[in-house]
Formats: sequence, structure tokens, C-alpha cells
Amino acid sequence: MAVMGYADDPVEYERQLRAKLSPERIRATLAFSGLYQLTHELMKQTVLEDVKAFFGYVSVGDGTWWTGVQGQADYQRSVLDLAPKNRFTASLLWLQAMGALTGDQVTRLDQIAAHRHDLTHELQKYLVDVDHEPDVELFTDALTILTAIHRFWIEVERDTGAFEDHGDIDIDDVVPLSLMFLQTCIDAYLDGHAKAE
Repeated sequence: MAVMGYADDPVEYERQLRAKLSPERIRATLAFSGLYQLTHELMKQTVLEDVKAFFGYVSVGDGTWWTGVQGQADYQRSVLDLAPKNRFTASLLWLQAMGALTGDQVTRLDQIAAHRHDLTHELQKYLVDVDHEPDVELFTDALTILTAIHRFWIEVERDTGAFEDHGDIDIDDVVPLSLMFLQTCIDAYLDGHAKAE
């Protein structure tokens, strides 16, 4: 998208700026930024905590511990050693090695995280600068990746017999509570956005 300055076309620039500063547009940008932030936090949680839990890390209330003697050592060797300086990257690389993510998805998560950082720390430019809009495509990709990770964990649970008491279950019908909550937030955002138009 070409950057437009006031000197390029004062009338069009003013029109775009007025539209950008309308209460509906400001509300939509703020709501989208919050939704993006929530999605990123859910992504971090499932990448970091679920991988640790796979190796026997338990967190209940104020207590956390490793359930097995080998759990922490296996986690270190199998996950953290993949990227010793970054636990999130190490966990992503482990998920990729396990077939939960593709290399392109891991790379895309860097862009998703960078945009979250920008939305969080530079929110003002998304509210007032006609040349900056939140990236809906990155948000869509984040949802796709988050769903892929959850699908992987559901398959792990199925393979370990977690659903045996429930009969024949299609894993596509299993939706984690965190994804249900996120969908509720997305629906609320879309409903509010539709009413504002």
C-alpha cells in the first residue's frame, strides 16, 4: 500500500483521517487489538505450557512440579536444547518435529508475534495514522495455527486413550474450552463491528 501524506492529496488525506478517527473505527481498532492480544496469549500458553505438560510438568493452583524423575531431563533434552536461549522457539521447533506445525507456520508465528508487539506498544499509530491498519491476515493465520496445535494435542489425547469412555469420537468435533472462549470473543467482536456499520 502506498503511503499517502497530506501534501500528496490534502482533501483525500483529510477524508481518510476523519474516517480513521470516527468513534466506530476507533472502537473497532481497539477491539481488534484486544482480540489479537488474547489470541497471542492463548498461543503462548498452549505452546509453552502444553509442551511442558507433555513431559510431566503439572501446575495446580500455586503448586508446580515434575511428575517423573526423567520428565524435566527429557524436556531439557528434547525441547529446550533445540533453542537454548528461547523456550518459545524451542517449543515450536519440537511441535514442528512432532508434525503439529509446518516450518512455514513456525516462521509465520514470528511475524504474528512481531505484529502483536507493534499493536501493543504502538497502538496509537493504528488509531491515528491512515497508513497503518491491524493485519487481519496475520490474525487469521494465528487462528489457523492455534487450531492446528490444539488438533495435535487432541490427537495425542486420543492416542493415549483419553476418549475411550466417550465411544467413537471424531476429533474434529472436540473443541478445547480455550478455543470456545476465543470464538465467543470473535463472535462478540464481529457482532459489535456489524452493528457499527
